[in-house]
Amino acid sequence: MSPMNSALISYWHRLPAESPAARRKTLDAIRDRVRAGLEPRSALVPFALGDVEDGIVAVATQAYVATLAGSTDSEALTEATEWVRRGLALNRGAVFGALLALEDERVVERLAALRLVLSAAEIESACRVFGAEPGPRATVFLRDWLDLIGEGPLVRERRALCGLLEAGHNARAA
Repeated sequence: MSPMNSALISYWHRLPAESPAARRKTLDAIRDRVRAGLEPRSALVPFALGDVEDGIVAVATQAYVATLAGSTDSEALTEATEWVRRGLALNRGAVFGALLALEDERVVERLAALRLVLSAAEIESACRVFGAEPGPRATVFLRDWLDLIGEGPLVRERRALCGLLEAGHNARAA
């Protein structure tokens, strides 16, 4: 068994016994250790792939793709988009939202091809990651996504995207 599989299995055993707050505290400590060079970046993967909480998955994903200089690492971005494409994360929508929230043009290009593979629940999760105000690149991406969905049968998906875009518009207008 690979070390990553062992780490995920261990994480999943702890998942029901630990509160989201406890898991977030552990994630924050590991994220700080990764930033300090005391842990490998891969220490963040069980949180990104194995958790179900939007916030935990989003923080772990963004920390995974971040470089020590604060920008994003191309190889890590590719890996994280593969988590979405291959359905590797328990909360694939939060990974998608976390990547899109980075406002990185490379991510937008990679995620464009994956928009239509997400379920309505995953789209809702991705939208929750943004909070009230997606950035400008994400807003354009979301509007294009909404146009792509059109007026067809994807009512729940359209509702989630419209709700996020409207919340962002209202936040900017306030």
